[in-house]
Amino acid sequence: MNELKLEQYLERIHYSGDLAMDMDTLKKIHQLHPKHIPFENIDPYTGTVPSLNADDVFQKLVVHGRGGYCYEQNLLLSEVLKYIGFPVQLQLGRVVWKREENSIAAKTHLLLIVDFEGKKHLVDCGFGTATLTAPLVLNDEGSQQTPNGLFKISKKEEEYVLWTLREEWFPVYRFALEQVEPIDLEIANWYLATLPESGFKKNLVLSKVDENARYTYTDHVLNIRSNEGLKESVSIDNNLQLFEILKNTFGLRGNAIDLLKKKLND
Repeated sequence: MNELKLEQYLERIHYSGDLAMDMDTLKKIHQLHPKHIPFENIDPYTGTVPSLNADDVFQKLVVHGRGGYCYEQNLLLSEVLKYIGFPVQLQLGRVVWKREENSIAAKTHLLLIVDFEGKKHLVDCGFGTATLTAPLVLNDEGSQQTPNGLFKISKKEEEYVLWTLREEWFPVYRFALEQVEPIDLEIANWYLATLPESGFKKNLVLSKVDENARYTYTDHVLNIRSNEGLKESVSIDNNLQLFEILKNTFGLRGNAIDLLKKKLND
């Protein structure tokens, strides 16, 4: 990361105003990032293992107007936050979304822990349908309000669980504070992008969140859940409709549509 790349990133997420190592900046970046850089798995879905090289991630997500999944999203975010001056730690979590909190799961989700003013904060712009839009205080088990709903973090022994409120509380992922090496990310990334049974290999998944709602596409359906809890489901019946929501709903540019056209025409 350098000053020029930071300026490009801030333009990509439509950031304006003062920039400092303070909570206002962290909150603003955290809300704008998942609004303008969508979650998408087009590369693994079309047969490519996403590069986790910092320059490659920057080119894809910032310069070329693409999105990415958790490794790309949070690696980019970590580089930005570290350049601004925030202490950032990479952590791997076990996804238990739509399952029991103690379900067996591999460490496949990348999240960030940011230390600020004597407190650790969970920062995560890469979970798709349950992506955070604000940092959460780690050691506070009460519900925490974000621009897009209530979340909480429980702790049992040395393990934390992130929960989201959707009519009732649902577990999202669990994690412990352990050192993560680059090779850990490479293995998890390769596993998710190549395993035939991986949801990111079998299914196209798109997601973004703004100040009004969460938008998620999978299984030929675009789901829109407003901040008030109202849900609308739109059937996507053909490729033209799919390409339209890629551009107009998720704001994807670059080679996203070309890659999908080739996949769908094969």
